[in-house]
Amino acid sequence: MANANEHLKAVLLLAFGGPESMDEVEPFLRALMEGRQVTDRQIEAVRERYRLIGGGSPLKSITDMQARDLELVLNRTNPPYRVFTGMRYTEPSIEHAVEQILALGIRDVIALPLSPYYNSASTGRYIQRLEQAAAGAGLNMKIVKSFNTNPFFIKAIEQTIQVSLKDVEKPFIIFSAHSLPVDTAKADGYVEQLEQTLKLILDDLSLPEYALAFQSRGMSGGDWLGPDVKDIMDTCAKNNKKNIIVVPYGFVSDHVETLYDIDIMYRRYAGSIGLNFVRTQSLNTSELFIQALEDVVTNQNAIGNKRA
Repeated sequence: MANANEHLKAVLLLAFGGPESMDEVEPFLRALMEGRQVTDRQIEAVRERYRLIGGGSPLKSITDMQARDLELVLNRTNPPYRVFTGMRYTEPSIEHAVEQILALGIRDVIALPLSPYYNSASTGRYIQRLEQAAAGAGLNMKIVKSFNTNPFFIKAIEQTIQVSLKDVEKPFIIFSAHSLPVDTAKADGYVEQLEQTLKLILDDLSLPEYALAFQSRGMSGGDWLGPDVKDIMDTCAKNNKKNIIVVPYGFVSDHVETLYDIDIMYRRYAGSIGLNFVRTQSLNTSELFIQALEDVVTNQNAIGNKRA
């Protein structure tokens, strides 16, 4: 008997995950630390961050909405697709998503990590988990490595900047991305990818002064990418540049690193040194961002075909 879903294509959105309630914070943090010791003090500090942003992360619900909107757009002109989500550190897991795809008898899969910039510490780990979960399953799998130069992604960021520019006079713009260990970033060409995206934005927009900065450094030691956003704000304060706009272009969805690290921690710090602080909106489910995901899926800027 023919498989009714043999002509379906699966799109699998891969994301970091996050606790949706305070009860989920400790198991999330222990999963995140991957066997390293977690102290009660660390757990309480992280719990406080989630309490301050409303008691949990919106990342899963935003990813679900992105999947829903992407599936609608894909099937408007390019049927048939089913879009799934898989999280690295929370449910639904990457393994669960693979099980769902296999249960439906789908064999063609396009995997898309929801980070525009490839790096082995995040997107590379998603891909590794996916390949382990799908090993021997007979899937025809294409894996998107990055989409940092996708034209719709660029336009989506530009749109958020233009909205904020209307309300801020003579701003200094800080483009923010997640910090990484220097050695990892160098091996993956991470900073070069960020600079590619920034150049494309600057080619289109006539912006005032700006800088690239990093945030959300991890707990491990060693050298990490800088300068930190705080360092740039300090320089702005010393040079009497009072109005700043933070553009979190290293992230596509709201989560603790935008809602706490930027909206609370950096905003408080900016106020303490006399700066006026604005953050551009995250892309989340903006029409242009969903269009970017559709374009990436249909054009398949992929690492290559894999038989899993």
